[in-house]
Amino acid sequence: MSASDTAIRAAILRAKDEWECTVDALPDLICLLDVAGKVVRVNRVVERWQLHPVAEALGLELHELLHPHCAESGCALAAALAGAWGSLRLNSDPQEFELRDPRLERALHVTMRPMPPDADAKVEALSVAVVADVTALHLAREAISTINQELETRVRSRTADVAEANRDLQNEIARREGAEQAVRRSRNELATLSHQLMIAQEAERKRIARELHDSIGQQLSAIKYALERVETCIEGREEVRPQIESAIGALQGTMDDLRTIAMNLRPPVLDDLGAVSAVSWFCRQFGQNYPELQLREKVSVGDADVPERLSTAVFRSLQEMLNNVAKHAQAREVVVTLSRAPGQLILEVEDDGVGIQNRPLDAGMRTGRGLRNLRERAAMTGGEFTVVNRPAGSGTRARIEWQLVPATAAHDKSNAA
Repeated sequence: MSASDTAIRAAILRAKDEWECTVDALPDLICLLDVAGKVVRVNRVVERWQLHPVAEALGLELHELLHPHCAESGCALAAALAGAWGSLRLNSDPQEFELRDPRLERALHVTMRPMPPDADAKVEALSVAVVADVTALHLAREAISTINQELETRVRSRTADVAEANRDLQNEIARREGAEQAVRRSRNELATLSHQLMIAQEAERKRIARELHDSIGQQLSAIKYALERVETCIEGREEVRPQIESAIGALQGTMDDLRTIAMNLRPPVLDDLGAVSAVSWFCRQFGQNYPELQLREKVSVGDADVPERLSTAVFRSLQEMLNNVAKHAQAREVVVTLSRAPGQLILEVEDDGVGIQNRPLDAGMRTGRGLRNLRERAAMTGGEFTVVNRPAGSGTRARIEWQLVPATAAHDKSNAA
């Protein structure tokens, strides 16, 4: 043998040793199988798995290698190996499968591949079988599957809880919507009733004022006339004259009081002339009743400029505003403004008193009837009531803005033309 052949042979041996060391270091069981499926080479994983010593493993079938002394007729590993080996010998395609082996207590991934024939080597065709321990992967998969199942269970449970909560919420929303509708209906009915009550109240005031003026007033006038006739017929009876004069004076006072009551109930000027004339009349009466309070009137509209449907609302609102000033404001001056703006009728009462936030809380202010009446009356007649402190820092500004309907605005334009 030449030196070169010796060197080549030594190199082959070194490569073989290196390959064996490399294969022995791998974690997978690697076997070379002959045409009969017998083990001709195997790495040392067979010893690490405590199956066989390497020397005793040679010549065994792969099933015998993995299951020493297995006599089980229905062994799943034996059936799987036989099927894969048969398919490999039949069509030379690589074969692989996985199974959980209870005897080895491992999950195995088996791969069988044919090795290309070596024309120079005088050996029969070999196959390689790689058996990998994939137990950790199976356990991870099982854990993931378990987690997924738990998550799915939790999701289903949470979905059911959310669906139930959603149903409860929808039921609660429906209940609240029903309650809100009932409240709205009640408010509408209350507003309608309040409006009808105000209309009935005004009609009753008008009727009572007319009865006081036309019936009782006329009767008192007749009694006064009769007493005056009696006074002219008692000449020579001077002792009774003082009593008759006293009775005539008391009767005249009663008639004046009756006339005042009738005017306060429903001033005839409101029905005979209109709201603006009634506002001017009430401002004069208010100035006479409260001489210490200077009242300035700024009225820039006429009776025809105030729609008939707003006449009573304007007059009653002014009454309430001025009465509030007299009772609570502690003011020295009050300004009444009645004006028109595009599409609006505006009534404003401004005083220089203590301001709404600094007023003492008497019974009327605590209950808030005056302000509530003003707000409700304005809302029922298409207006908006606001009350604020004056920008100057003292006093109060109460204001009602009525939105005029298009028909009223058109009527006003035609009158202006």
